[in-house]
Amino acid sequence: MKLTPVERQNLLFLIPKEGSVLTLRIVRDLQTALGFTEAEHKEFVIKMPMPNGSETEIVRADKCDVKTEIRIGEKAEEIIIEALKALSEKKQLHITCLGLYERFVEKKKTAEDAKDEIEAAAKAEAMKTANADIMPAQ
Repeated sequence: MKLTPVERQNLLFLIPKEGSVLTLRIVRDLQTALGFTEAEHKEFVIKMPMPNGSETEIVRADKCDVKTEIRIGEKAEEIIIEALKALSEKKQLHITCLGLYERFVEKKKTAEDAKDEIEAAAKAEAMKTANADIMPAQ
């Protein structure tokens, strides 16, 4: 699934911090997948001075729409869906997570998701055609 830096951050904040040992192992792997690499951190993140003299890190405005392919397994997706549903039921779902709710819970596809599916189908068909001479007809 392709996600923006902000979507990745939002998912990192909403996935559970407690659970069974099996769930937490999946959450740990998910955190690793969603987290920024060293290169992404240099590319996406800037330090902003705060009025109190401290600094905070934010995603650069010009990088907010950059999408990265993140592999999310079935169980990890279930964990995300459960977290989003729980927030919605408690009326604590933040507006910044609405797009994630629509994609994960309601299974709505973005235009880019649909385009990626069409491209993948076209590549598969091209590969099938290219290998037609060595693959038996089914």
